[in-house]
Amino acid sequence: MGDLLEYGRQRVVVITGADRGLGLALVQEYLKRGDRVFAGKYGKNWHLLEKLKESFPDALSIVDLDVRNNESVAKAADFILANTNAIDILINNAAVWKEQNTGTILEDKMDYEAMMEQFNVNALGALRVTHALIHAVLNSFDQLVVNVSSEAGSMSECTKDTQFGYCMSKAALNMASCIVLNGIRKKGGAVINLHPGWMQSVIGGPSDPDAPYAEPAKPGEIKYYTTPEITARGFIRILDEPERFSAHMPGFVNYRGDKMNW
Repeated sequence: MGDLLEYGRQRVVVITGADRGLGLALVQEYLKRGDRVFAGKYGKNWHLLEKLKESFPDALSIVDLDVRNNESVAKAADFILANTNAIDILINNAAVWKEQNTGTILEDKMDYEAMMEQFNVNALGALRVTHALIHAVLNSFDQLVVNVSSEAGSMSECTKDTQFGYCMSKAALNMASCIVLNGIRKKGGAVINLHPGWMQSVIGGPSDPDAPYAEPAKPGEIKYYTTPEITARGFIRILDEPERFSAHMPGFVNYRGDKMNW
């Protein structure tokens, strides 16, 4: 698949949560490669996509999209499908982290409303968008659904005693990926879950330029710090050749291409 890009094949890519951070970095990278991008915009006060559109007026379409809301997703899908009948890559990137008022199971604080919102965005949001656009995905060359998951959703690697909502919602997203794949595998569809690493960005909050950044000195280090731009380039390298990482679909790898444990 990656070879086809060298010969000028333009992909159609849909990216949710594209206002800033990783989503915006992915939009920028695909536009620079000459692809057609539909970018989901949620934040009313964030205008980086509009600025980017000045440089790519024909290749970038900004789509108002709140993945929590059925009507918003339906309206966004209608707009996208009115402009294309084939989506090569659907990247479900929109996510929220709301764990400020949740402690361990032994503490009094447990914010169930925040947990429900995280489920609604991180798991059901991705499912809503995928459901609305899946036929266009299957009508494309790549036929690829990408869910931005997290090591937080890994049950075999779980060491946390807090963050119930975020971790459980990402585990639910992983399961949704498996079920979606079961429904599209015979038609040639593929699903990959990607872990972005700890980026200099905060999900659902202001960017965090003080988040530590360091390339890992050697394999096996506990933490890998990165930036949205580095993660976006890593994701695209993987998505150029998804078959390398999806022998046992759905694949689950980090931005470096390392296999993640479910």
